Amino acid sequence: MTILKNITARQEFLLLIIPLFLIEFVRGAFVFSYLPGLSIHPGGIALTIIGLAISIHFIGDSVTNLIVGYFMKLFGSNVVIHLSFTFSIIGLVMAAIWTNGITLIVSALFLGIGICPLWIILLSKAGKQQRGQNISIVYFGWLAGIGAGLITMNHYLQFNFKYILWFLPALILLGWLIYTLVNKGDVSYRLSNLKEQKDNTITLIKKSKVVVPGLLLQGVAMGMIIPILPAFAINVLHVSTDQYSLLMLLGGGSALLFLVPIGKLVDKISNKVVLFIIGFCLFALSLLILITSPNIVATFAIVISLGLFYALFLPAWNAFIAGFIPENLKEAGWGIFSALQGFGVMIGPTIGSVLANQNQTITTIKVSAAIFGITAVIYLLYALFFRRKKILL
Repeated sequence: MTILKNITARQEFLLLIIPLFLIEFVRGAFVFSYLPGLSIHPGGIALTIIGLAISIHFIGDSVTNLIVGYFMKLFGSNVVIHLSFTFSIIGLVMAAIWTNGITLIVSALFLGIGICPLWIILLSKAGKQQRGQNISIVYFGWLAGIGAGLITMNHYLQFNFKYILWFLPALILLGWLIYTLVNKGDVSYRLSNLKEQKDNTITLIKKSKVVVPGLLLQGVAMGMIIPILPAFAINVLHVSTDQYSLLMLLGGGSALLFLVPIGKLVDKISNKVVLFIIGFCLFALSLLILITSPNIVATFAIVISLGLFYALFLPAWNAFIAGFIPENLKEAGWGIFSALQGFGVMIGPTIGSVLANQNQTITTIKVSAAIFGITAVIYLLYALFFRRKKILL
């Protein structure tokens, strides 16, 4: 039960963004900065191992997303959340004590398992009213955490590569404490038997099959570029480590700046599909233009545009898929959808690192852009067909 007894549901939702920010800070620092940075650090680990570790991280995240709703029904959300914080801390301490390929893979897996449940809680508490805005706030906390963690880790890796991981478990502990103080108890669940859970999952997937290609393809496209970003920035864009951190700050900052206002716009526009189709197209085009950037100023401008276009398609896409989740399946439904996208993300880093090893990092960027373009075409065809039947969401 919450220690802050008098807070409203809205205040609880907003305060729970803080532990989300902290655990995503840790993910940004470890998965998006520390692991990819190992490939360019003297005596570092091979790019294929890094890609595998990142894939394993998202495998843990995806599988947990798929089943965590059912465990929450069985044991209660608080029990699952406390176990998830424990898993995250164990994984990070393991990586800090024994830093090698095997322990990094296991640590990435534990962190993936540990981060997922808080997401499900927040998405469940987003409510029906102003859902697009509330989901945008959740993703604001996610992007702010990822970006801050990535930039902070990029900076400190220059000074203390060996001991830098030790401050990450402390952040998880702080997030755990804040969650315990703020959370107003278990999310209400109706316990169902295994057969009913299976039937509900099948029903949800059948009803929402139109969103499956987008979830998978987005996951693959985004996952591909994660392990190769530092090498691409330094070897292709010819930026320094500090300039790379600044690029991440500008890209993430522009996404954060526009995410909530665009989320409000999404709530007012009934046709979500057009918004995320435009966002997919512009994002893909910007990736291709980035490859040919003539100078650092142009690179900064393109990266800012990438953040803007990401903020354009993200809330529209999430509001679109939310329409396919029945109220009685909202926790398990978000878990299933997150798992589907996670399955794409989990294979993306391995694909991206293999493409970069066999060809160049530019090839990975081109393939990622192509996948976003293909996704836009798929939903353009969907929009043109279903508009006539008047069932376009």
